[in-house]
Amino acid sequence: MKKLLLILAFSLTAFASENTFVNMKNCESIVLSKLTTLISCHQMDYLVEYRNIDDEEKDRIKKVTVVTPKSQVIIKNVGK
Repeated sequence: MKKLLLILAFSLTAFASENTFVNMKNCESIVLSKLTTLISCHQMDYLVEYRNIDDEEKDRIKKVTVVTPKSQVIIKNVGK
């Protein structure tokens, strides 16, 4: 029984030490302009474009683009 628990403990620590758990503390944020921010995190870049609105209850994010070395994907686009 002790051997089974020991094997289980070692397998869990081996699984947890892999890159499956992403540490979000290594992300960087660069303000490019008043309405544009670049967030670089784990070999992916997020380009966030804001819109200038007067009502603070509305969402200020206009467009979010994910940039990888091979592609660009728009994940949110308000279009205004």
